[in-house]
Amino acid sequence: MANQNILTYGLKVSQLKQDYFSPSVFLANSTTPVESLYCFLSRVDPWPYDSNPPAPTQDQQYIKNVFKNMFVAKAITSNNITPVARRIDWTSGQVYDYYQDNVDMLAVDQNDFLIKSFYIKNRYDQVFKCLWNNNGAQATVEPFFQPGNYNTNNVFTGSDGYKWKYLYTIDIGSKIKFMDSTWIPVPLGQNTPNPLSSTPGIGSIDVVNVTNGGSGYDPANSFITVTITGDGSGASANAVVSNGQITDIIVGTPGTNYSHANVTIQTANSLIGSGATAIAPASPIGGHGFDPVSELGCNHVMFSVEFNGPESLLGVNYVPTDIDYRQIGILINPMDEYTYPYFANNSIYDLTTHFTVASGFGVYTSDETVVQVDVNSSSPTFGQTVFSATVLSFNTSTNVLYLINTSGTPLIGSTVTGLSSKTSRTLLVSTPPTIVPFSGYIAYIENRSGVQRSLDGIEQFKFVLGY
Repeated sequence: MANQNILTYGLKVSQLKQDYFSPSVFLANSTTPVESLYCFLSRVDPWPYDSNPPAPTQDQQYIKNVFKNMFVAKAITSNNITPVARRIDWTSGQVYDYYQDNVDMLAVDQNDFLIKSFYIKNRYDQVFKCLWNNNGAQATVEPFFQPGNYNTNNVFTGSDGYKWKYLYTIDIGSKIKFMDSTWIPVPLGQNTPNPLSSTPGIGSIDVVNVTNGGSGYDPANSFITVTITGDGSGASANAVVSNGQITDIIVGTPGTNYSHANVTIQTANSLIGSGATAIAPASPIGGHGFDPVSELGCNHVMFSVEFNGPESLLGVNYVPTDIDYRQIGILINPMDEYTYPYFANNSIYDLTTHFTVASGFGVYTSDETVVQVDVNSSSPTFGQTVFSATVLSFNTSTNVLYLINTSGTPLIGSTVTGLSSKTSRTLLVSTPPTIVPFSGYIAYIENRSGVQRSLDGIEQFKFVLGY
């Protein structure tokens, strides 16, 4: 059964406050900065049908219950975030779209995926952009460059007539953390392209594509000139002739500062060869690969977070390993009581209330409800429950109860009773979490079937948010 998730209004509002859109940087460059970002774990109670979790909602009761059931929050850093693009593996026999500078390459379908398949990932995790598809031919040669042996213009030309521009290689760390069957990570590059910071300037001519080979060309008897004209300068190219036709045009120098370009093919003897035509698309601003986030139409960002066993830090275990849970999500800008009014900044937070109880018989069990009852006979609340909570875990060595979903005010010296285990022990010390209750806002919620933790287990969560 598919997991259920929701992107809440809070994150959409944060997006609206940005000076400009880039899905990977709004967290850092917001006019209302996101100063702390956390992945939280929540809810130990089983769903009514645990194999089929319900869809989350964002009514206030639901949001508050998510807050009340959180038990840990782990910081999400820049190392845990990357823009992602739809994964398109190179496949023999496919016809790929080629880049055109006068065509909207970033049009999307109803699922917000790019309509045109103009880039691929090869088997070596190299990402290429298709600059020519040989007039709509099937691709049969997988583009590949030996690392360190890229050619001058990083353009791979296969015997199938396809031309591919090398963009980047997915490193092993990014592959493990961010790549899956649907998405590939994309390096940030220049999120605000500045033509002054790149050699191509506003555009280069990386390929010249033959649309009609013409006939009668004989370079042995009549020199062939390929002229590239436009508003840039420096682009040059030479024709390749086979059986009287121009079969390819090789770019010598891509030039700089082209917003558009035209190609003229001439012979020294106008009677020897005619009819050949070609196009010369100018690259995006800064050149192909200068700004891959924009170039590949990235409108999704992936968060990748791991929880490793007990998440020990300075000798403290922050996450029990003998529990299961059913809710994960993203919490933005919670407050720390020790740093208030500033946002939380620790790498991890225990969000449970700690009850240190007296030694005694019986053991509290995970998921059970514990209560305290007012035993003061002079009080009008005598015999009434004044505090209740859900047991996340109980440490029998330290006699510490880890509680979530608390309600009411703890009574020091009063008995804490487990409704299922029937365990009763006296409360000695109550320690609340350092995170201000209900502070920050929940940006993302995902409901899952029960996730069982273990001492040596690693849980990796990948959230993909679309804009």
